[in-house]
Amino acid sequence: MFIGLLFTLVICSSFLTHAQAAQENAGSDLEAADEAEFEEIINNIVTLKKNHPEYTEDTIIARMDQQNLNKARGISDIWNALTYSEKILCIRYPFDALKVNQDKNIATSQTEIKFGYNGLGDRSDAFRHGIWNAEMTVLIGKQKAKLFATAHEDIDVAGNGSDGYPKSAHKEMDLHNNEVGRNIGDNNVTASEDEMSDIIYDVIYSENSQFIWLHD
Repeated sequence: MFIGLLFTLVICSSFLTHAQAAQENAGSDLEAADEAEFEEIINNIVTLKKNHPEYTEDTIIARMDQQNLNKARGISDIWNALTYSEKILCIRYPFDALKVNQDKNIATSQTEIKFGYNGLGDRSDAFRHGIWNAEMTVLIGKQKAKLFATAHEDIDVAGNGSDGYPKSAHKEMDLHNNEVGRNIGDNNVTASEDEMSDIIYDVIYSENSQFIWLHD
């Protein structure tokens, strides 16, 4: 009976391990696909700029809108999800935009590791914005990190978010936490991704944390 129970425990443990690995691999696959699709978008922008130096930024956006009508849904969804301000920055700083997208995936995955989910308006949301801005500051500098982070918040703030709190409050929260994250990144430029995650997490849970959130 003991041997049977032990065998069952081993099988269950093995199943859970494989299931957890499958979930982690699925997340990695999604991030890799997202980065590949975003890279295609940036490559198309660079090609347009090279072949048509006379194009204005608005013309490039219009051409990209037209091109993405016939693209795979993932690519068109990514392009359409960008704010107008983000599209302008992708045109002006295409290679920095690639790093920004990579940092976005780092922020999402590190939030999942620390909290088990990516929430809205809560402490995990504050953490995600903090580490995203910290990592951007390390890779592209504080000034450009602010440009991209602020452009991301260039959205309609009418009405409430899915958590019931005003979208305007979410925007104020995000802008504040973005700045806190950039300051932390600026003071920890040699920190690894995991080290930065630990730093942000410790600050989030400190008694006098500078981060803010709308609800638990």
